[in-house]
Amino acid sequence: MDELPIGGMGNAIAPNPTTGRFQTILVPQVETLHWGFSIQYSTYYLTSRFTGGPPKEEPLNQFLPLVEFSFDSPRGQKTAATMNPGFAYVAVTWQIAAEVIVPLNREGGSGTGFRAQLLFFLDDLLHSLFGKPLLSDQPNRSLIAWH
Repeated sequence: MDELPIGGMGNAIAPNPTTGRFQTILVPQVETLHWGFSIQYSTYYLTSRFTGGPPKEEPLNQFLPLVEFSFDSPRGQKTAATMNPGFAYVAVTWQIAAEVIVPLNREGGSGTGFRAQLLFFLDDLLHSLFGKPLLSDQPNRSLIAWH
């Protein structure tokens, strides 16, 4: 007899390998702590155009090589760990990134993967809606990188 994990059960949708149809299955609900850190470096500091202030006419506005370390720690189980080396390009209103996902232990997976992201900064795209400080009437212009 199989043991059920401590905690509740939830529903998920998964394909049936025999029929190819999607069906509802019961999965354990496990409390998981997702945590990690990253190491990033702005290539702007390598150029002769770096003057100590925000970028001026920089074609590679913010090209960042990075390595992220991601950990998932389910309660009562071993932690899954991955290392994600990649690159990100940060513009004023958006960011695009690509990373390779490399498992660091058995729980992290058995093969490498790939992740790509496109992020939009709503505070810059919809400035009239999100461009106001929460606790002050006047923004501190010295904290805004591009103005």
